[in-house]
Amino acid sequence: MGTILVGLGLLAAGASVGATDGVYKGTWVTTNRRLDGPLQCVVTDLGGNRWRGRFSGSWNGQPFAYEVEFSGPPDRLRGRAVIDGAKYEWTGELREGPAGWFRGEFGGSRYKGHFSLKQKDR
Repeated sequence: MGTILVGLGLLAAGASVGATDGVYKGTWVTTNRRLDGPLQCVVTDLGGNRWRGRFSGSWNGQPFAYEVEFSGPPDRLRGRAVIDGAKYEWTGELREGPAGWFRGEFGGSRYKGHFSLKQKDR
């Protein structure tokens, strides 16, 4: 279980949403220290069970943005990240469509928790 939360590479401020990207919005929650906040992820299917997520939101009241690649079929996604020097692993599931969602759990050397996002129309 890994994180998707603060830093792993800053996004370009003007990043645009492509035709095959899904936009998911919701919240992330930490279970070992209260740092919850809003979260958005633009997910791009890279093909071959490879994905890219462009995450942005708020961490402890501060904005963040980063990009991370992950892999697996939509019902068994896995990723790893090093964020601000802390190592994380995470697992998740993704469902596209009108009632689509992106959910995951993360754990690592600093924080543990989960996120729950709903797919939004563009």
